[in-house]
Amino acid sequence: MRKIYEGYLHYASKKLAGGPNARALLYQEIGRLGLSAFEPGAKLVWTTSYALPTVLYQPFNVVPFDFEFAGMFLVAGGRAAESLACSNRLGYAVDTCSVHRMALGSQELGLYPPADLLVSTTDFCDGKPKCNEIFKEKYQVPFHLIDIPLDKDESALDYVEGQLRNVFTALCELSGKKEDESLLIEPIRNYNRVLVLMDAVNKLRRQRPAPYLPGNRAYTMSMVANILFGRPELIPIYEQFVKEVKEAPREGGPDGGEQLRLLWLLANPAYPTNIFDTFREFGARIVAEELTFELMHPLSEEKPLRSIAEWMLDSRFIRPVQERIDAILKWVNDYEIDGVVSFTHLPCRMGNGALYLIKQTLSEKGIVLMDLEADICDATTFSPNKMRTAIENYVHMIRAHG
Repeated sequence: MRKIYEGYLHYASKKLAGGPNARALLYQEIGRLGLSAFEPGAKLVWTTSYALPTVLYQPFNVVPFDFEFAGMFLVAGGRAAESLACSNRLGYAVDTCSVHRMALGSQELGLYPPADLLVSTTDFCDGKPKCNEIFKEKYQVPFHLIDIPLDKDESALDYVEGQLRNVFTALCELSGKKEDESLLIEPIRNYNRVLVLMDAVNKLRRQRPAPYLPGNRAYTMSMVANILFGRPELIPIYEQFVKEVKEAPREGGPDGGEQLRLLWLLANPAYPTNIFDTFREFGARIVAEELTFELMHPLSEEKPLRSIAEWMLDSRFIRPVQERIDAILKWVNDYEIDGVVSFTHLPCRMGNGALYLIKQTLSEKGIVLMDLEADICDATTFSPNKMRTAIENYVHMIRAHG
C-alpha cells in the first residue's frame, strides 16, 4: 500500500512539472494522506467515506482510511491478483463483493496500516460492516456501527445523530481533544466551499455540447476527493478542476465532437478497460454521474452532527426506489440525456436491486438503459471484445430510438 501512495506522489510530481493539473493535485494529496498513515504514532480510523462524510474526522489528528477505496487503489496499481487469491485461501466466497475480498486479502497480507478505530454504517451494503466485524477481531479495537433506519423523520434523525455523537466522543478520546461540536465548523465550511465548486462543474457540463473530459474524469475526481472532504487542501484542487472544465473543448475534441450525452449510474471499474475509449470513438460523452450527486449535501455550521445525520439519511440508496427513479428522470431532463449507462457491479445487491424498475421507467420515456455487467475489482471477469460489441450495439439502439 505504501508503494501505491508513493507512486501517486511520483505521478503527481511528473505531471505537475508541466503545469497545474487537478487530477495530479488530487492524487498528490491522496498520496500524502496515505503515507501519513504509516508514520510512527499515526492514529487511523478505518471508515467508509461515501457513506459517512470524512468531514467528521478532520478536526482530529487522525488519518481516515477507507479500506474499500484502498483495495481499489491496489487494483489500479496492479496488485489485485495477490489480494484476491489470499481472500480465496481464507475461504471467503468468490461470488461476494470483490471490493471486500480485496480488503480482506490485503489486510491479511499486511498491506494495510493497522486500525485504531473502526466506523461503518448499515446502509449501502451488508459486506462492509461484516468486514469491520472481522477487522475488529484482528485488531482488537473499538468498532462503531451506525445503524441507518429506512425512515427519514425527526426520530430517525435523533437516532442517527445520537450514534454520531458516540463516534465524535470516541474521536475526541482517541485524539485527546476536548469534546466540542464547534470543532466541526471549519471542516464543514471547507466542504461546503467544495460543493459550490462541484456544482459549478455540473453546471458547465449541462452545456450542449458539454466540455470534453477524458474517460470518466468527473466521477474519478468526486469519488476520490470524498476521502478529503473537509480538508482545506481540496479547495484549490477543485478550483483547478473548474478551470480545466471551462477550458475543455466543447466543439470537436479527441472524440470528434459530442454526438451522444450519457448519464452514468453506480461505479467505475478500478482496472484499465476499453469502456471509455470505445464510448469516445462514438462521440458519447458522460455528462453526469449518479454517485457525484450522492455526495453533494450541504452541511450546517450551526448543527454539525445533526446535518451529517441528514446527509446520511438523504441517500437515495436507502430511500424508496421511486425517489431514486425520480432523481434519475430529473437528471435526464436537466442534462438532456440520450442514454443511461449502469456499471453493474455484479455482487452489489443494493446498487442493482432497482435496475429493472429504473430500466422500465426509462424505457417508457424513450431512454435506453445499458446494463453494463462487470466487476469493479476482478478483471478476470472482463472481456474487452464482448464489452466493445455491447457498447456498439447500445449506441446503435440509442440512434435508432432517436
